[in-house]
Amino acid sequence: MHIQDALADWSARSGPLYARLSTALTAAIERGDIPPGTVLPPERSLAKRLAIGRSTVMHAYARLREAGILETRQGSGSWVTGGQRTGNGEAPRESLPVAALRNPAALVDLATAALPAHRRLRDAVAALGVADPDTAVALDTPGYHPAGLPALRAALADRLTTQGLPTAADQVLVTTGDQQGLSLLAAHALPDREPAIVEAPTSPGILDVLHGLSVPLRGAPPVTAGGDELPALVDRIRPGLVYLVPTLGPLGRVLRVGDRRRLATALAERDTLVVDDVSQAGLVFEQAPPPLAAYAESDNLLTVGSLSKLHWGGLRLGWVRGPAPLVAALARAKARADLGTPVLDQVLATRLLGAEDEVRAERVAELRDRLAHAAATLTASLPEFRWTPPEGGLSLWLQLPAGTATAFSEVATRFGVAVVPGGVLSPRGLSDDHVRVVYARPPEVFDEGVHRLAAAWARYRHSGDDQPVLL
Repeated sequence: MHIQDALADWSARSGPLYARLSTALTAAIERGDIPPGTVLPPERSLAKRLAIGRSTVMHAYARLREAGILETRQGSGSWVTGGQRTGNGEAPRESLPVAALRNPAALVDLATAALPAHRRLRDAVAALGVADPDTAVALDTPGYHPAGLPALRAALADRLTTQGLPTAADQVLVTTGDQQGLSLLAAHALPDREPAIVEAPTSPGILDVLHGLSVPLRGAPPVTAGGDELPALVDRIRPGLVYLVPTLGPLGRVLRVGDRRRLATALAERDTLVVDDVSQAGLVFEQAPPPLAAYAESDNLLTVGSLSKLHWGGLRLGWVRGPAPLVAALARAKARADLGTPVLDQVLATRLLGAEDEVRAERVAELRDRLAHAAATLTASLPEFRWTPPEGGLSLWLQLPAGTATAFSEVATRFGVAVVPGGVLSPRGLSDDHVRVVYARPPEVFDEGVHRLAAAWARYRHSGDDQPVLL
């Protein structure tokens, strides 16, 4: 585990910084997140990553040595006692824990890109009961549907067909969130640890899946940023998997129809599994174009989606659309993992699909209003930051005037606000001159978050990259 992931929201604690750091390190060691024998980063290196002074790390390490938790030897570094000295344990940093807030009581959350439940979902939950015919039908079955509730698979197929991608029910697999769909696809496509290509920046979920499989990762420019480099990169790298977000990736852009057709046609000719993530398609301000698979008939073009972004983050329902034989193979793999997605959640989802146009219209109207408010707030409080208005979605991609987003986000945490540094959304830590900020919060929450962010920026800007940032 990466040291910063093990420390979690360490600076949101109370007390002097060195005490907060030593307490967080001790807790991580006791949990086993930092195993015995692990070499900790050098003082100067950790200080720079956490945007604190070297003396803070020195004092924290000293407390660990006094407690018998850490051993230090000149020329060999410092490592956790109780085991043979090993490598530094610095696996790639986990992206999802950084992109989703872990301690909402301590911080204003401008990091987690999710919405509260829509009223239609609340109504559906309230109406759920044995008197409801859909629920009664589901309860009359044994409840095991590895590929998904038949009614939901059919409803998703109809929805995709209406959106321009002709689909049959046996081409749809219902998953426990799109994260499970990505895990199933990656395991299927990369059995021998073949390389994978993702955009940089990309979704934090796919990075964690691919890091977990320990496959070689290569970043590509976002397809929505223009350019036709991807097919040539695929020919050169020969990946087992290509993961794309042509509809509202971190940049908030939507790939146009003509560009989609060219990209889909080119990738359909390659011997690689292409995953098109349309999880945020329902949040496009204008009508979203059909998925890539609508523009080229090929078994290597897969589509994954989710009901979580539009309806509610707590509705852990996703889906995979692909050729029926592949969907059947994925369903068998899913059955080995969990036997099937919870049935009552699928009953809710089936009903929500019938109201999706209404839900989308209300969500988009609300997001437009919140984006206008966010633009005014950011212009007033952080005029040095640069960003392009998104075409939908929940977040903004802000470019820092100077410095690194990783260090700045650490300072922001100490001022009580969580944002996502761009470096965790890239396979090689690129884009670390940007932060992702969720604007889809109630105006008073967003204003407070930006107020704290501006205070953090003032402190960070005047400290300099290599100077301690203290509170």
